[in-house]
Amino acid sequence: MPIIEISLFQAFRQSVAIVIQVVPKELGYVTILTLLGGAGPAIAIWLNKAIVDEITRLLSTGTTQNAIALILSQPLLLSSIAGSLLVNLVSDAIANINAFVYNSLRDRIFGFVQGQVIETDTISL
Repeated sequence: MPIIEISLFQAFRQSVAIVIQVVPKELGYVTILTLLGGAGPAIAIWLNKAIVDEITRLLSTGTTQNAIALILSQPLLLSSIAGSLLVNLVSDAIANINAFVYNSLRDRIFGFVQGQVIETDTISL
């Protein structure tokens, strides 16, 4: 069987076409998970800024007695802390799910390509 030489762009285009053909649903999942995972750090930074701003505001008033009661009496500070914890937990979960989906995606594409090579090899014999 002769070896066909193709350009890098043609190889990339064929690779993307194979991925879209073999795993369209998983490709959508990976896209959504990647977007959600990318939004996590930006949301965490915004929540951390809100926490720092609220603590700075509270310290500027000079009230430092009974810190736990002070935190519990400030709904913005309390919700920002809870949101920051939640964003970190969700970001870690998304990263783990994304790794699993990537591995599944890789295995399905690898199996499809191996099947195509075996099929082509048996046809040429």
